[in-house]
Amino acid sequence: MRAIGWRRSAFLLAVLLTLGLASLFGGMVIVMNLQPGFMGMTHFAEEHHRVHDVTFALLNGTAVIGMLAQLRAPARNMAGQLMALIPFAALMLAVALTNTWVLSPPWLIVGASTVLTTMFHPAGDPLQWFRGARVDRVMLALVGAGAIPLVAFAWTNIGLQRAGPTDHALAGHYGYMAALTFTVIAVGLLASARPRGWRPAAWVAGSLPIVLGVVSLLYPAADSRLEAMWAAIAIVWGITFVAVAELRRREGLTGGD
Repeated sequence: MRAIGWRRSAFLLAVLLTLGLASLFGGMVIVMNLQPGFMGMTHFAEEHHRVHDVTFALLNGTAVIGMLAQLRAPARNMAGQLMALIPFAALMLAVALTNTWVLSPPWLIVGASTVLTTMFHPAGDPLQWFRGARVDRVMLALVGAGAIPLVAFAWTNIGLQRAGPTDHALAGHYGYMAALTFTVIAVGLLASARPRGWRPAAWVAGSLPIVLGVVSLLYPAADSRLEAMWAAIAIVWGITFVAVAELRRREGLTGGD
């Protein structure tokens, strides 16, 4: 009993630490937008970086939402814990594919804290978290269809990151764009697999392309934006994915949320 209590306490502390660090770094980005030059950073107030800034926020937000789900009944929200790991894993993949270091210190710290949280998770071995889950084929088909343009978009940004040395490449921004596309696909697959607590993952998987599409339309001069047609497709796909996930849940075909 004492060992179980210690493990739960360590888990809670790790969750709070991760949320605190992610909130700190997210808050710093907000301050940099409101006060250009804060900590010597100016690009957060420049429009041509706007899509990159939002991408950083989306990756950070994905981890935050996954960790917030752990504050209440973590044993029923294993999908949230896995979702919190995905942005860090996606950035690691971007590093491998671009041969450049796109992991900033904030992400290294948040990523390490998230891994620590997973180690102390009350549900135990993550390899067992998919036991009893049933894949939703309709959601999986939507992810498969969306993965084609997403991978193409990621490949373009990987090429730009490897080419360098623009100010965007030097800051690792194209690597972040590639990581975002990997995150959409991975979170979509996670939601489609439907482990316990999959519903927030479905909403995140749909919301990420929606936000990217909207920001691309709002800032047509920003680097890494989606063209208007692809921005509209991204928005429609995101709405469709969330709608299908909710429909399947309400029909009782998904075995709980």
